[in-house]
Amino acid sequence: MPEIASPSASTLTPAKTARQRTDTFTSIWMMIAVAMALVTLVAKSRMPQPLWTTIHLVTLGVLSNGIFQWSWFFARSLARLSADDPRARRHNTIRVLIFNAFFALLFVSMWLGWMVGTVIAATGIAAVAAWHGAEMLSVLRERLASRFVVVVRYYVCSASFFVLAALLASFVTVTMFSPSIPEAMVAMRDRLTLAHALSGVAGWVGLTIGGTVITLGPTILRTRMSPDAVSGGVRVLLPWCLSLLLAIAGALLGVMPLVGAGILAVGACAIVGIVYPYAKVLRNKGPREYSAWSFLLGLLWISVGVCALGVAALFISTPSQLRALTLMWLPIIGIAGFAQLFQGALSYLMPVVIGGGPSIVRIGIAIIDWQFPLRLGLRNSALILELFLFFAGDTPSVHVLRMAGWFLVIATFVIDVVIYAKTGVTQARARRARSETLSESRQVQ
Repeated sequence: MPEIASPSASTLTPAKTARQRTDTFTSIWMMIAVAMALVTLVAKSRMPQPLWTTIHLVTLGVLSNGIFQWSWFFARSLARLSADDPRARRHNTIRVLIFNAFFALLFVSMWLGWMVGTVIAATGIAAVAAWHGAEMLSVLRERLASRFVVVVRYYVCSASFFVLAALLASFVTVTMFSPSIPEAMVAMRDRLTLAHALSGVAGWVGLTIGGTVITLGPTILRTRMSPDAVSGGVRVLLPWCLSLLLAIAGALLGVMPLVGAGILAVGACAIVGIVYPYAKVLRNKGPREYSAWSFLLGLLWISVGVCALGVAALFISTPSQLRALTLMWLPIIGIAGFAQLFQGALSYLMPVVIGGGPSIVRIGIAIIDWQFPLRLGLRNSALILELFLFFAGDTPSVHVLRMAGWFLVIATFVIDVVIYAKTGVTQARARRARSETLSESRQVQ
């Protein structure tokens, strides 16, 4: 069977005039997340909301900014929106600015324990997510190549779950900070928190990743899509959404078998419709660069994490127990899975978007690939150690090992941030030098 062509770099790169620089927020929050992770390690007891801060700096600060930026980048590129179309550039820039303003308000409000601020921020984030989803729907009305329509559909569904996650978050903060709410509402806190996490992680982040893997996974490998990649993605989208709604309903009702069944069904949909076609491509061309390896390792960690969470939910009696378990190992799966997959995608897209021609793009790739087997080896070895230590007792020696493992993981991400900065500066200079050389050559002629 013939393979389907993946989007090329030229297809994914809009005209230079339409390029956005809102991806700067992703880099800023990435640096803040790394810094706060270090602070949390050494002064956790002195920080307000340390676990919430760590999780949301990654999920909202880094991942959500990246999703707003790159999902719209793919959608507008595939729709080939003209540079003067306000959707192509201005609308998304406004959305990202508003989102970050509300996230900053949420961050401050959570630290201060200010309920009104958290509700306003969560509602504002929900409105931004709804706007993002509506713009994606407008793209579906453009003349998209049929094989890529499914990607935008995934993004529309993911935005819908982000709206739900944000609204549920506002209820969670009310149960946390309001002194006058009924006891029944307080008792619902763990159920609401679990439903919020499922909507945000498996819905907003998970569906976005699922849609992106269909096309970007093979593109990062610099090969063609599997012939059943698009059809597989189409088949599992509706079951994925319905299974996730089942898990969310189970969380709100406190019926854990429904939660477990829903999560496992989501995992099955992702594996059958997304991971399996990608694995078929991997058989023909394995990963060779940092971007491809990080993307693959992240996908594997996510698959294992989803299956483990689904099985655990089947054997746990209350949402409170699952919430406690999840909050303990979510940072491991989040960093090993979602963060690594995001790093892989960013490592591929960054040189392509900066551009300058094939030779200059290769300069950026060479910088990003510096000592990447060592970086990935150290990071994932430390994460595996953290996973094993999760089941160990809380002894002084175990605590020291945990601290050492997290310091090593954070160090590899610090190196990545430095490398990204060097890549951007070096490649931009090379691009300018090439443009000046070509301009001088034309003048001589």
